Amino acid sequence: MKSRPPSSVAVPVAGGVLLDSRRALVNVEQGWMAVADLHYGYELRRRRAGALLPDWGMPQCEEVLFALLEEHRPRRLILVGDVMDGAGSLAETLGLLERLSQVTELVCIEGNHDTAGLRKGASMVAGWREDGFVFEHGHRPLSPNPPPGVTITGHEHPALRLDDGAGLRLKLPALVMEQAAEGGRRWILPAFSPWAAGGEFKPAAAGAVLTTWACAPGRVWRAS
Repeated sequence: MKSRPPSSVAVPVAGGVLLDSRRALVNVEQGWMAVADLHYGYELRRRRAGALLPDWGMPQCEEVLFALLEEHRPRRLILVGDVMDGAGSLAETLGLLERLSQVTELVCIEGNHDTAGLRKGASMVAGWREDGFVFEHGHRPLSPNPPPGVTITGHEHPALRLDDGAGLRLKLPALVMEQAAEGGRRWILPAFSPWAAGGEFKPAAAGAVLTTWACAPGRVWRAS
């Protein structure tokens, strides 16, 4: 078995499910890997609006994705919405999807940033099911009667804020596991985009119990 580089680690967060420090969820038993909110082409869209951003995000995103696929060898990669950032990066995003499809089965879930051009040029779905798991982006209201198992979403870019009380502040992407009082379970994936800073997650359901897993280079830990 090939060892992972020092900059990455994967830890169990549920039965048969690993969280990789590079913001990917891997189900070893079922053979799938899920990431959300690539926002591929972010720098292209922002440069057209006048922002001075380097050509960094897209190469970084692709490099990490292919490293994850090489190491975990999933049968299926599930992109949980916002594959692209918006207008202006259609050709580049379609190219990425074509390259990914050459090494694994690909499932692309529609997100609010995914344009009509992407939906036309790629095979995209509103949601996806695996045994015990339902995937959807999360930009539309979830069903008031949640299906059995776990609903996995993106969209909210959850992050954990750390403050030492002396001026040092750190924000880390996080996986949030929400257990609602009525029995629904939802896991919110961290944003995969290297540009995404993320924000504090606020549960939608009253009485929800949260478990938060922080992702840092080479480390994953349960923060709450």
